[in-house]
Amino acid sequence: MRFFRIPCFILLFTVTVVPCAWAHARLVRSLPKADAELSTAPKRIELWFNELLEDGFNTVKIFPATDLSEEKKRNFARDKPQVDPADRTHMTVELTPMPPGDYIIEWRVLSRDGHSAPGRATFRVRTP
Repeated sequence: MRFFRIPCFILLFTVTVVPCAWAHARLVRSLPKADAELSTAPKRIELWFNELLEDGFNTVKIFPATDLSEEKKRNFARDKPQVDPADRTHMTVELTPMPPGDYIIEWRVLSRDGHSAPGRATFRVRTP
């Protein structure tokens, strides 16, 4: 009887816990690429995820890395992020002009299955 309990536990764990670990949208790629070094500041940030996104419930902030520990961060995102209606895994946000420096892209997205997921990436704008 003891041998029966272990397979049941493994089955229960696999069915309930493992799918939850995969149910969040993960970043697949971005423009600029994560850890990119750019000679000019980007005019927009583009993010692609592995799941379809809901529109209107996502946030993206782009702020100087020096503001990371600050409660109030300067945000260079111009407006709210927009999900591409032709590709609901693709989201863009327009930027205001930014000086050279190190930047953090911070997001929280809501996938169509109702799960919310945060993330971060960085990039650098070099001094000309």
